[in-house]
Amino acid sequence: MIKQRISVIFLVGLLFFSNIGPVFSQTLSADYLCEIGITFYQLGRYDDALHEFKKALIINPNHSKTKEFINKIYQEEIPQDGFIFDAEVRPEEKTKLKTELSAKEQSIQTTLDKTQGRVQETLDYPGQALEETKEEGEEEAKLKISGQAIASIGIDTQDVIWKRANYDLNEENYRALSNVAFDRRHNTYDPRIFDRLRLNLDTTEELGWNFHSDITIDPWSFIGRGPKITVTSAFNDTAEVELKYWSNTGYIVGETVYTNLLGNTFSIPEVKVTDGIVPAFTSYGVFWPADTFDIPETKIIREFQPLRELWVGYANEDFNLRFFPFAYQTQAFTSDDPLRLSNNHIWWEPSPWLYKWEKGIYNSGVAIPDFTKGYWDNSLASFTKDSDGQFLTALRGLSFSLNLGEDTQIHSTFATPKELWQDYSQVDNLISATRLKHYLGPDLLTGLTYTTRVGIDVDNSKTDSRNFVLGTDVSFEVKEGIKASLEVASSRSDYDLTNSQYKTKKRGNALYFSLIGRSPSKRIIDSAYTAIKQGKGESFLMKWLFFGAHMDEGFDPTLSTYRQTRDDPFWSRHINFRRPFEYYSSGLYSSAIGWNDIEPFRVGNGIDIGRDVLGFRLEMNWKERASNLFDLRNVHDAEGKFIENVVREELTYCINDKLTAKLLAIYHDFPKTKGNIDPYMIDAETDRHLINTQVEDGKEASLKTGAIGLEYALVEWAAIHGIWERTNDYALAYDNFPRGILNSASLSYSYWEYGNAYRATSNWLYDQALFPSVPYPFYDIFKCGLRLTPLENLEIYLDYTRNEFESAGQISTDMNHVGLELSYRPLKKLGLYFRYVYSRWKDLIRLRANITDPRGHHNFFSELRFMPTKDEEFVFQYGESGYLPVGVTAADPFGGGMSILDTEQIVRLYYRRRF
Repeated sequence: MIKQRISVIFLVGLLFFSNIGPVFSQTLSADYLCEIGITFYQLGRYDDALHEFKKALIINPNHSKTKEFINKIYQEEIPQDGFIFDAEVRPEEKTKLKTELSAKEQSIQTTLDKTQGRVQETLDYPGQALEETKEEGEEEAKLKISGQAIASIGIDTQDVIWKRANYDLNEENYRALSNVAFDRRHNTYDPRIFDRLRLNLDTTEELGWNFHSDITIDPWSFIGRGPKITVTSAFNDTAEVELKYWSNTGYIVGETVYTNLLGNTFSIPEVKVTDGIVPAFTSYGVFWPADTFDIPETKIIREFQPLRELWVGYANEDFNLRFFPFAYQTQAFTSDDPLRLSNNHIWWEPSPWLYKWEKGIYNSGVAIPDFTKGYWDNSLASFTKDSDGQFLTALRGLSFSLNLGEDTQIHSTFATPKELWQDYSQVDNLISATRLKHYLGPDLLTGLTYTTRVGIDVDNSKTDSRNFVLGTDVSFEVKEGIKASLEVASSRSDYDLTNSQYKTKKRGNALYFSLIGRSPSKRIIDSAYTAIKQGKGESFLMKWLFFGAHMDEGFDPTLSTYRQTRDDPFWSRHINFRRPFEYYSSGLYSSAIGWNDIEPFRVGNGIDIGRDVLGFRLEMNWKERASNLFDLRNVHDAEGKFIENVVREELTYCINDKLTAKLLAIYHDFPKTKGNIDPYMIDAETDRHLINTQVEDGKEASLKTGAIGLEYALVEWAAIHGIWERTNDYALAYDNFPRGILNSASLSYSYWEYGNAYRATSNWLYDQALFPSVPYPFYDIFKCGLRLTPLENLEIYLDYTRNEFESAGQISTDMNHVGLELSYRPLKKLGLYFRYVYSRWKDLIRLRANITDPRGHHNFFSELRFMPTKDEEFVFQYGESGYLPVGVTAADPFGGGMSILDTEQIVRLYYRRRF
């Protein structure tokens, strides 16, 4: 019945909104895009300005104002301060204009984010351009309606599939060892088969009252819960259980449940729901497997939640207020202080603003009663995503920004997260963040950042935790192109306040200082290091950063996480001649994450809680000739114990018009090993190293990587490349995949702190004898590729990898394989994509069965895409691959990885329309 209703809604929506496109295109008028470009131009962001001007010319090739500013960019000499003013503008007005433009930049970027996917698709759509629909003198509509419709169907060897989607199936984690539910071991993937109708209603005016709503009907709009019950185990332990269901899979959500008396845990598996009923099942204790928990048959109470976003606000040149009852994590405030005390996280993580407070548990049933501490839990926030990778945990709150005169700005955001299965009236934590900036002069900026977070025991409606962080910073442009910054921060936390015996306090401080420089010199007082880019007309850019950071072990910035931003991601530890994908989610219909969002995290900075870091980075770029990156960081813990030294040298050099060379050298220095402690695998939540009984004491653990690559253009339409890498990195270069999958949290232990007994979990690795252990021996990787573009609409890519480490898995192009990719557009409206990969891998299941020889895998994938208009498309797919034109790319942003190894016998058909 639900399926039929959705289908009817789709048909009505398609018919009703089929002619509503002109309303949307008004927002993309040449005048509008030109104004955005002019704002970027006045901000000194000439590349961004030129990008917007080119979009305007696509809409209206004769737009005179756009041509005028393009000529200015290419012909006029740009002043060093990055601003151009008309002659009639008085000098005293320049500072005011700069301040106003800085305040407007965030609003402009928000508008760009909304329209980027729309405009990019237009730019990519062959042979067509947006048409100007607004007649001269016609008033722009005050409201606009936009949206999308998606219908899909899949056919595999067993069934016709109308609905099957779960982003978490893309994760290369425990699912590689499982074949329950939709898990298929190393062939587990998100089928991405679902229907969707999305309606957006927005005001068109930037100033004055504004409104936005997003109503989406798709499988993630239909959820359900069972009643909250208390179950008793065979050992008379108890636990609170509330089963969660979502329609995209038809299964309940897998979770870990903590018991009330014995400090045990057990798992809720993914169980199929039939006719609204979850059949009875039994789960076993993790710490004491003999203890069983019988979950009775449960009726799921369904809910319909179509509202994804809703906000209303008011804006003028100096004030912006927004109230958002529902919002995505984009409404979380990202502070621009040097330590980034609010919303620091890597691009694929949920915002820390989405975490929930999980209260502590008093384990009274053990011989010596102990306590499991409360914590900020991100498990559901990370898990709850749709197939586009959009986090579905909502934020509720309000934000405002205010310009207090010409030199002072303040921004505040107050919010509380709402999980997908949480009652709207339920609040488990309250968040606020405020940032105050004041210019004491044109070269001196001071700032104040203050964040608070309060955790609530929802059962008793009492405050259970409190966190306060205060940071003050100053930035001074010593001379043009050289900036010094300093920030001092302090935090205080009180946890488990509802238990007077076990409540704890935590205090800590943090310090950060840096020197940033660029040459040729240009004003950088308002620019972070990653924001410094090569400007138009600059043939050379050198930028450098020297920094030091200290965070006490007790420093506790709960609105930011540094676990992932401190380290280099695995894919950045290799040379690659593949081109990075421009988009990392469905860019046709929603704001997409692009390479520019990911690239700043390509090299970590070492900064985290309980660490002291000194670092230096130097980047040089000779346009179309060479680029070089040198990075060095030294890390100790807050007590002075050595953690690591990391040195990286990365060079790209165009020897001549045909030959390009790349060089990469990494020396990652670790201390000598400690027996039974893995030097590389760390629990992301606790920052503790995992137990690994294969590690002997006092062994050399340092990693060294050297790689060189050459690419030669045989002719204009053909280029060949080869890469040789020699390394002893069996861990970080592959994100510890696949060995990291073999881990368990089944070790529980008690410890004493200030006279009280506490309980915690210790993760450990097993079956590590299947992989090399420290000290790691060196091995070689050979890679080569051939790229052919014999026709303008045809591209062929062949690649080959021989890796002596035969357990290297499919997450990157460093797996042993030979591959062929072909992209062909025979007609302007028709595109074809084909990929075949033969790979060889020592897969985990066979290794654990003592079968050590590599096994061959064939993967065939093909896609046909037909675009009858610029606003709709039909997509036909066979198989599954690491390249996902509908959905999200694999872990490697260069597209070399694969989501599965073997050909998947599935056919999928998508119809997608934008209006």
